[in-house]
Order: sequence, then C-alpha cells, then structure tokens
Amino acid sequence: MNVAVLGGSNGGLTTAADLALAGHGVRLWRRAESDLAAVRDGVTLQAEQRKGRARLARVTADLGEAVEGAELIVAALPATTHDDLAKRLAPLLTGTQILLLTPGTFGTFAIARDIARLGGRLPFAFAETGTLPYLARKSGPAEVKAPVRAANLPTGVFPGERTDAVLAKLAPLFPVRRCVDTLDAALTNAGPTIHPALVLLNLGAIDAGRFDVHAQGTTASVRRLIDAVDDERMAARRGWGYPAPHYEMATYYDEARAAEGLYGAGAKAKLLASGLWNETLTMEHRYVTEDAALGLSLFESAARTASVVSPAVSGLLQVFGVLLARELSGAGRALEALGLGDLALREIRAVLQEGWTSNVWARILRS
Repeated sequence: MNVAVLGGSNGGLTTAADLALAGHGVRLWRRAESDLAAVRDGVTLQAEQRKGRARLARVTADLGEAVEGAELIVAALPATTHDDLAKRLAPLLTGTQILLLTPGTFGTFAIARDIARLGGRLPFAFAETGTLPYLARKSGPAEVKAPVRAANLPTGVFPGERTDAVLAKLAPLFPVRRCVDTLDAALTNAGPTIHPALVLLNLGAIDAGRFDVHAQGTTASVRRLIDAVDDERMAARRGWGYPAPHYEMATYYDEARAAEGLYGAGAKAKLLASGLWNETLTMEHRYVTEDAALGLSLFESAARTASVVSPAVSGLLQVFGVLLARELSGAGRALEALGLGDLALREIRAVLQEGWTSNVWARILRS
C-alpha cells in the first residue's frame, strides 16, 4: 500500500519505519526541510516484531508531494496540530483516500468540519485510533525505539457507515479493533485518563528536572486519581451506549488482565524497563496540551451530554486551566466547541454515522 506518514517525531518515525519494513511504500512528511536530512538515508527501528534499517520511498517537506497518490494518510501528530493540518490538507485530499489519526482525540470530526468550512474536498473517510499504535521514543535523529506495540487498537471511522471498508484497509497494517464511531474510539483514549494525573501530582519532581512519571511517579495516591478519572470515562461511555471493551486502566496496571488491554501482556514492565520515559517534561508537553486541555475537555463534555457527573475530570480541567492561564472547560474538543452542543445525544450519534450527508451537517458548519 502507498502510505503517507505525516510527522517525524516519536510516533511518526516509528510508523514510517515499521510500515516500510513491512513492505509498504512510505512517504514521510515534515514541515521543516532542515529536519529531513537525517532520515533521507533511512530510519533505524528497534521494536517488538520488527527491527532494522527502513528505507523510505520519499522524504519531503512538500505536503502535496507526500499525499499525492497515497491510499492512506497517517497523521502521527499531536491533536494540537490538527487545526493547522486541516488547513494544509484542505486543497490536497481526494475522495478516495483515508486519513488516519493516531490517536485522534475526536480529531476526525474536528478536521472534517474545518476542511468542509474551508471548501476543501473531503476524503473517502476519516479514522482515528483510541491510543498510540506504539509506545516509542526517538533515540537519535534517525533512530527510534518502540519497546511496546499496541495489541488492541480501538479504531473508529467517520462517517461510521464506512467502517467496514476502512477497517478492511487498515487491518493488514495495525491491530485495529472495531468501534461504533469515532467518539467511541476517542473515549477509549488512555492518555487523558493517565497523563494529567501523573503530571499534576508530580509537578514538584517534574520542575526539578528529568523524571519518569510512569516509574517513580506512579504512587498509590496517583493511582487513586487515575482510577477516578477512568471510572468517569467508563460511566460516560455507558451513558452513550458504547459497548465493552472499555479498556479500563486495570487492564494496564493488573498483569492478570493485561491481555485484554490496549498494549497486551507485559506492556507496563517493558515500558518501565526501557528507561525511555525518564525525560524532561514541561507544561508544553502533549501530556498537558493534548491530554489535559483537549482530551479532558472531551471527556467532561461527553459525560455532561450523557447526564453523567465527572468531578475528577472537571477538577483536573480547572487546575490545569489555572496552570495554563486559560479556560479549558467547554473549549478544546468539548462537543459544544465543535458545533454539537445544540444536538441531543441520539442526534450526535446519527451525525457520526452519516457524516457530511447528515441533514444537520450544514447547521454544524455554521455554528
């Protein structure tokens, strides 16, 4: 398959190298030409299942060159880049392509709405995963280590009525697991569930320098807050009528249940043993700007729409709002910020299935 991978950081390089080693024709795009020199001769991957030097079919800072003729476009980018990405892709997409966000944080709907507002051509479908396909870190300019690979990758499609066709294309590349729609997938995201609590309750150590929030930072008190957020996330999912599996955090922390989880048996031990997450964090890290500001705003809004209380999620949003000096509740990826605030739950579910053929799509674009 011809695949365009957008992004050259941890996830982007891992995805490009992994798919190239699997035999796919991979084009890699990064915004800055200066960032491409190191990977023109290939990317070295150390990962579960695949290792080696991957040669890429094309390396370019020209987005049009990257996506032209690509059957699948994988945006391995933080959700904070989606607004800019929509503007760049609006004049370039074709009606036969699939745009996959890894993960999405409901970015499929946000990008579709933005492209339509700009008058761009929408692709065949958007898809998003509920979590990262790989837990990875760059170890050099053209080297990446991925000690953990997703075992179960919840994936939603927008419009949902095109799910069968899209998952048939994605299944040979990733361990996709069918979701009802893209909100279903977004509400499986472990990032907003785990990372804001880890950051907030370890800020003293984080401010002091390099620190591994997943190792030293995961204390009993931190786990209690993570579990409270997870309980609210699952209550929201049930309120929306989304079926199991819910990929609760117990499937990551409890090895007896790990095979049911997003990353499978032994994932936590492999992540900790790698030492790759002993790093310097700031308030600009995606744990904050993506998982707290965008992910938690979606969780809170989804819970409210389903008449579910979410004090842990709302409390974290308020505190991070103070730390970031801006209002987070109702912003970001909240449903009301995406033009869905005036719709009932059943109407939103219908829009997610029908996409831009829905009779309320025009009203969503005006809001």
